Amino acid sequence: MKTESFLQMFAYLSRIAKEACGQQLQRYGVHAGQHYLLELLWETPEGLTVGEIAERLAVEAPSITRTVRRMSRQGLVEKHPHPTDARLVIVKLTTKGKALEPVIPQVISHVEEQMLAGLSEVERAFLMRLLKHMLQNLEDIPSAP
Repeated sequence: MKTESFLQMFAYLSRIAKEACGQQLQRYGVHAGQHYLLELLWETPEGLTVGEIAERLAVEAPSITRTVRRMSRQGLVEKHPHPTDARLVIVKLTTKGKALEPVIPQVISHVEEQMLAGLSEVERAFLMRLLKHMLQNLEDIPSAP
């Protein structure tokens, strides 16, 4: 019998959680992962450049460019000229994107509750502590030369 490693289980859990979120978000015309950009723009109604979004979400700029292009086609965001730098655009929410603010956090919260069902508050707090500890361990690894 093959033993599962922690990384295998963690990767599987991550994939299944993303799929569950994606299925629920799809009802609102939002793809998995796009809610992170929506949440960021709900907090910054003046809009952000692609570079600012990438930095805040810790994602590469080309990935954000593709996501913004797709979300623009979906009518969730729109691009505006940057007031002082013609090379940049400001990404802002459309009315449709703004209208999702009361809905999407509830959808994500529901999926999270399903995933954590059966865990006590103490177990949930302990799990968060463990995950933060593991994250810190990985952040402390020196980068390769």
